[in-house]
Amino acid sequence: MNEIISYGRFQCSELAPHKNRGMEITYIEKGLMEWMAEGVPEKVESGSIYFTLPWQVHGSVNPKEPDNTIWHVLFHLKKDYPTPQTSFHFPETFGFSREEMDILSKVFSKSKHHSFPATPALRSLMPTLIGELQSTHEMRDAHSRTLLRAILVELKRIVSGEVVAAGAHTYSEQRVQALIASLPASCDQHWTLAEMADHCGIQRTQLGKVFQKLTGSTPMEYLFRIRMEHAKTLLRETDIKIIDIAFECGYGTSQYFANTFKQATGATPSEYRKHISGLSASESRDWKKIQFRSEEEERQRVQAFSRSETEH
Repeated sequence: MNEIISYGRFQCSELAPHKNRGMEITYIEKGLMEWMAEGVPEKVESGSIYFTLPWQVHGSVNPKEPDNTIWHVLFHLKKDYPTPQTSFHFPETFGFSREEMDILSKVFSKSKHHSFPATPALRSLMPTLIGELQSTHEMRDAHSRTLLRAILVELKRIVSGEVVAAGAHTYSEQRVQALIASLPASCDQHWTLAEMADHCGIQRTQLGKVFQKLTGSTPMEYLFRIRMEHAKTLLRETDIKIIDIAFECGYGTSQYFANTFKQATGATPSEYRKHISGLSASESRDWKKIQFRSEEEERQRVQAFSRSETEH
């Protein structure tokens, strides 16, 4: 399929700032990351969809991304579009009319955000598209274009706020949702699976199943990411001592916290506070100067990520 530049399911271990010769759509199955587009950071959580356009420099200021699993597709537009556009065209093979392309492009180009909660439809469509692109049957390209067209329409609905509400959660899901909402404020507690299950009034096995459905993670994996996110916020926005941050994030010693934080982010808490809390003026200027990443380099990176995922 000539329109596709790269695709796959993998762990994104690093995301250096770059621009792509096309539109990129990423579904985050698992993870909690801080990505940046055009100098503006956003939290990218499990179950979210993230998109960028050709002229938008994006990446992460973290040298190493925490544990994650993503579904990624990068595809050509009608042309490269190196500068911001409020109206752009998709390949003719996608089957959009000029009016439909104007609607889609205006919604995507005017959006102030790049990360949104994915609908059930998108959670299904992205893996289905990647699976189709990896197949070899004779109708692969036709089906892939149909799926990508559906993804773009669903993404437009999400970005423009037209999403149809999903069905009501079950009792167990409602209880777990309430726990999830409370974890950022209670991540200093020494939670155990049994305590979480008791808090929700359900069995531990049910707790794990519901957590997986709602977040793409186990309860302890999700708690870990919440603690790391809270730690990064405190390091970035306060001058609280690192040992006190460790206690506030549920760690008994500063050394254990420091070791865990480095494994997750690639930097010690001190290094993060000093170097990775944001872009300096010179770094911001450097981001704006970044040129398109070549298609070959993009494919090689995705292949490397995919091989690493397979090996694990």
